[in-house]
Amino acid sequence: MNSRKIQMLSPRSSFLISCVATIAAIVTVASTANAELVSVSAKHSSLDRTTVSKVIGGIALELREGYVFPHLGVQAADAVEKALRDDVYAGVTDPATFAQQLTEQLRAITKDTHMRVIFGSPFGSQPPPAAPQDAGFEVKRLEGNVGYIHLARFVPPEIFRPAADEAMRGLVDTAALIIDMRDNGGGHPASVAYLISFLLDPAKRVHINDLIWRNRGMSTFRTESFWSSPTPVNYIGKPVYVLVGPKTYSAGEEFAYDAQALHCATVIGERTRGGANPGGLKDLGSDLFVVVPTGRAENPVTHGNWGGIGVRPDVQATLEATKEVAVAMAKGQPAPPTAQ
Repeated sequence: MNSRKIQMLSPRSSFLISCVATIAAIVTVASTANAELVSVSAKHSSLDRTTVSKVIGGIALELREGYVFPHLGVQAADAVEKALRDDVYAGVTDPATFAQQLTEQLRAITKDTHMRVIFGSPFGSQPPPAAPQDAGFEVKRLEGNVGYIHLARFVPPEIFRPAADEAMRGLVDTAALIIDMRDNGGGHPASVAYLISFLLDPAKRVHINDLIWRNRGMSTFRTESFWSSPTPVNYIGKPVYVLVGPKTYSAGEEFAYDAQALHCATVIGERTRGGANPGGLKDLGSDLFVVVPTGRAENPVTHGNWGGIGVRPDVQATLEATKEVAVAMAKGQPAPPTAQ
C-alpha cells in the first residue's frame, strides 16, 4: 500500500481576514480546536466594567449591523445589552471565562455554531509568511485498487488546486474512490467547488453552491456563486464514497452535502455537526474577538443547507466502522455488520 502526503509552499494566507474570500477565515480557527471555542494562550488580565461594556457594545454592533439573520441579530444584541444592565457579567474577571460565557449565550439564542467570542488572537500561532504549509491531503491506494484521500482542510485555492491535481492524477485509474472528511474542520468554498469538479461531467458547467451575504447595516443581501471548473483529470462513471462524522464541519460538510445533492457520491458515516454560516473576525480590543456570521450557504439543488442539522449520511455507520463499510462497498461486497 502506497502512501504520501502532499506539501505545498505558501505565504500566510489572507483567508483569516477577508469575509468574502472565505469560510476558511473562521472555519480554520474552528478546525484547529475541533470546531470548538478557541482560546489561544495569552496573558490573562482581569476585566473591569469599562472593558466589559466596550466589548458588549462591539458585539451588539456587529450583531445588529452584520448578522446574516437580522431579526436574530437584534434579538441577540438586545439580550447581551440587557445582561450588562442586569450585572450578569459583574462577577466575571477572567477574559477566557467571559468569552466562553458570551459564546454560550449567543449560541443559545442563534443556534449558530459559527457564532463565537474568542480570547487571545488566533493569528498568534500562524506560521511566518515563507513557512511551508500542508495542503491537507493524504493519499493512498488501498488493496483492491481503491483510491483513498484523507483531507484535513480546504486551504485557499492557490494552495489547494495543485495539491488536488496531484492527488487525483495519482488515483484516476482506481476502480473506486474514498474521500475521507471525518477530520475536516472547514476551509475555503472555492476549494470545495474545485474538488467536486473532478467528480462531474467536464462537458457541463455545474452550479455547485451559493453564499448569501448580508449587506452591512441593511436587510438586503448579495449572492456569491460557485461553479464547477476544468480539472486536468476527471473521476466519473466509477463509485465515489465520502466519509463523514461529528468532527466534519462547515466547508467539510459542504463538500459532502453538495456531492450528495448532485448525486456524484455516496455519503457514509455519522451525522455531521451542522455549521453553514461563514463570517469574519472582529477585534473588540483587550485581546477579545467576535465571530458574527455574515453569510449563509444555499445549495441550488435543495435550496437549503446543513446548518443546525448536519449532513445526513446515505449509509449510516459508526465512526469506527465508517472506513470499513466504505472499503467493502468499494469492492462490491456487502456492508459489514458493524454498519448501523
